[in-house]
Amino acid sequence: MPARKQTSDIPIKKRRALVMCYSAVGSDARVTSQIRWLESAGYTVDVLSRGPSHPDATGDRFEIGSLQSRWQLIFAALMPPRIRFNLTVKKFLPTKELEGRKYDLVVVNDHHLLPWVVRAVPELARGPVVLDLHELYANNGTDLVYRFIVAPYDDWLLRFIKSPVFTRHLTVAEGIADIYRDEYGLERPSVIKNVAPFEDLEPSSVDPKNIRLVHHGYASAERGIDVMLDASLLLDSRFKLFLMVLGDERSLAPLKSHPAIASGRAEFREPVGVTEVAKALNQYDLELIFFPPRFPNNIHALPNKFFEAIQGRLGVIIGESPEIVPFIEEYKFGTIVHGWTASDLAGALNKLKVGDINQMKFAAAKAARKLSTIGERELFLSALGIKKGQALKF
Repeated sequence: MPARKQTSDIPIKKRRALVMCYSAVGSDARVTSQIRWLESAGYTVDVLSRGPSHPDATGDRFEIGSLQSRWQLIFAALMPPRIRFNLTVKKFLPTKELEGRKYDLVVVNDHHLLPWVVRAVPELARGPVVLDLHELYANNGTDLVYRFIVAPYDDWLLRFIKSPVFTRHLTVAEGIADIYRDEYGLERPSVIKNVAPFEDLEPSSVDPKNIRLVHHGYASAERGIDVMLDASLLLDSRFKLFLMVLGDERSLAPLKSHPAIASGRAEFREPVGVTEVAKALNQYDLELIFFPPRFPNNIHALPNKFFEAIQGRLGVIIGESPEIVPFIEEYKFGTIVHGWTASDLAGALNKLKVGDINQMKFAAAKAARKLSTIGERELFLSALGIKKGQALKF
């Protein structure tokens, strides 16, 4: 295969990028940022993904289909990994539509498409191919479904991350980059944080008798929503927890049956689109990001919800998460809970006064511009080999 041209050798007006992910691209904040950053740097961006088209991508849209039958999905999940991949992913990829296309840059997100990517992308790419691993995909559960259905498949997919097809790897946090280097033998991935776009908002006022707690994002009991709900039953009456979460029936059912929901101490709210999150959060006071160290992803969590909360001008309540603690200590927009139980969390919240909460919200407002995509964009473009002088202003 002929050597690929460096991205910087191709005139800006002729550059075309392909961004691919196995998520519904319109609800994926990290992929949304990639598309915006590349478009702002002069690329026409094509998107290969599931779900609706993305409003910020000016190129073509290629949609990945999926099995619709529940019984077919169950059958496929019981198959060996390669057969499972062929049945659930490969057969639904728009390979014919992509034939003959050439891209100056390809960005692959997470691990779901990798067996196809390592074979198909060399024919599509005439420039760098970057694999953004996002988080970790191993040791993220203990139940039987995870151990016998999810884990073996993820372990098989991860075999492809060292393919020479990829010229660079990215991830979301320093600790995760270390794990990919030390345990998977990769050159240490570049860290691109899950920052959110800057929003010109003011902190909302705090009602001393109605302090509004929120947790948003994907519903995942493994990431501590169960502890947050337990804690809401131990809080002073001035607090109420709102869950603005996405999930399927399996993930939402145990949350909806929790006593905190029945008692009115916690309440579900409809989630919003990725571009509306910060504005929707602005009506709340404190974001709970309480990830007990059950799995490596929890330990090294530095999620987009953290940066979205800052843009929403909220105070942030966290546990002793090593990736987040330095931000709280530097910018003073949150509280660190010592201990991982519901009583630890409730105790820390019950000690807060209205003045404390106001101080945190105004500190978030002060830090919002610095902790936004405005700074992270340049790191992303640099990691992809795009020279600063060639990038258009954002």
